[in-house]
Amino acid sequence: MLQSVIVTDRLGRARQVNERWLTLSGQRRAAATGPDWLGTQAPEDSLRAAHAWQQALQDSQPFSATYALPAADSSVNVQWHHEPLREGGAVTGWLCTGEPILDAPALLETASQEATLERLALNLKGLRDALTHLPLGALIVDAQTHRIRLVNPQAQRLLGVTLAPGMTLSALSDVRLGASGSPLTVDRLPLRRALSGQRAGPEELNIQRPDGSRAQLRLSASPVPGPHGPISAAVMTLEEVVAEGAGAYGPLSSDMRRAQEAVTLHGGEPVTPGRFLTLMGELHEQMGFPSLEGRLIALLLLRAEPVSLGEAASVLNVSKVAVSKVSTVMQGRGDLQVIRSFSSREHLLALTDHNYVHDLSVRRVASWAISILCESLLDTNHLDAATTRQIRTHLETHTRVAVALERVLSPIEKRQASALATHLRENWDAVPAPAGRSDTDTGQPD
Repeated sequence: MLQSVIVTDRLGRARQVNERWLTLSGQRRAAATGPDWLGTQAPEDSLRAAHAWQQALQDSQPFSATYALPAADSSVNVQWHHEPLREGGAVTGWLCTGEPILDAPALLETASQEATLERLALNLKGLRDALTHLPLGALIVDAQTHRIRLVNPQAQRLLGVTLAPGMTLSALSDVRLGASGSPLTVDRLPLRRALSGQRAGPEELNIQRPDGSRAQLRLSASPVPGPHGPISAAVMTLEEVVAEGAGAYGPLSSDMRRAQEAVTLHGGEPVTPGRFLTLMGELHEQMGFPSLEGRLIALLLLRAEPVSLGEAASVLNVSKVAVSKVSTVMQGRGDLQVIRSFSSREHLLALTDHNYVHDLSVRRVASWAISILCESLLDTNHLDAATTRQIRTHLETHTRVAVALERVLSPIEKRQASALATHLRENWDAVPAPAGRSDTDTGQPD
C-alpha cells in the first residue's frame, strides 16, 4: 500500500507493519512490533494519542488523528486513520494507516515532477509511434553502453534479424556480407563513426540475411548531441537500393524478393493453383500441422464461395471423413466456419478472418508466461553466472517472441472486435430462437 500501515491485535499491540512505516519512522522491523508503537507514531503528542486510543478501544469505533513525526531537519504531519477489524461482531484487531500531509510547496514540486514525467512519457511514445511508421529503417544506439535504445520494424525487416531496446548489436553477426560472406559487425557500419561523433554516409552495403535472401542497403548515420556537449546516442537510417529497370510497376519490395527466393527453394517451377495446394500442404507440415490442413486452407483461399465437404474431399483426393476430422479441429480453433446449406443440407466450409490467430494468441501468452517464470527464478535465487546468463538468454528470446506476436496480433484483434461490434449493432435481432420454439413458431418477439 502507498500509506504507512500498522496492524494490531485486539489489545492494541502491533503485530504487522509495512515497509513504508519502517521508512517513515526509521525503525527496524523487529523493534516495530509490540505495545510501544504509539510512542513512535505520536512522539510529540503522546498523551493525546494515548487518550484517543484508549477511547477507541472502549468504543470499538474508527477514529482519525493527525500527529507530528520528527524528520531530518523539521517534522512532518501524518494523517492517521484507525479502523477496527471485526470477526463475528467482535473486534479482533485494528488497521492503522497513515499518510504524510505535504505543504503547498511540496505539493507543487510533486505535481511538477509528475507533469514532467508524464510529458516525457508522451514524448517517448510519440517518438516510438513516429519511428514505427517511418518508411525508412531507423536504429538508435546509446553512445555509452552501445545498446539499442529504439528500433523500428523496418530496420529489423531490412536486416532480417530481431532487435529490441536494451539489446546489444551482437545479433548483426547473423547477417553476412555479400562479397566475403563474413559476419556483419558494427565496424562495417557508418554507425561506428557516428558513435565517435562524426556524420557518416550515405554508403551502400550488400548483405545476405539469415533466411538466405539478399539485399543492397543504403546506410547513413549521425551523432545525437547530449544535453551537456558529448554525444548521447547515434542514429542510423537504412533503405533498400532498387536496381534500375525494375519495371513499370515500380521496385519489387523486399518481401516480394524473399517470396520469389522461397519459391525457388521449392523447385523454381511456376506456382499454378495445383502446385499452390501442394506447397501449402508441405509448408504447413513444416510448421507442425497436418499437410491436409494446409491443402484445405489453400483450396478455400482459391474459392470465393464456401466449399462443400464433398467437393473439398474430391479436389484434395481424400475421404470426407478425413476432411471432417481436420475441419473439426480448425473450427474449434476459430479458423474455420462450417455453414449448413438449407437447400442441399450439405455442410459448407469457409475460412474465417482470423486464420491461426488462436494459435498465435496461445503462443503469445505462453511466451510471456515463460519470460515471467524465468524472471521470477532469477529474482528469488542466487544462481551462478553461467546459469544466470543461460536463463537470461532464454528469457530475452521469449520476450522478443511475445513482443513480435503482439505487434502482429494487436491490429488483427482490434479489427475483429470492431467487426463484431458492427455486426451486433446492425444485426441486433440475429439471435437463436428461445429454447423450445421451432422455426415455424410465430408471434411477437420477447
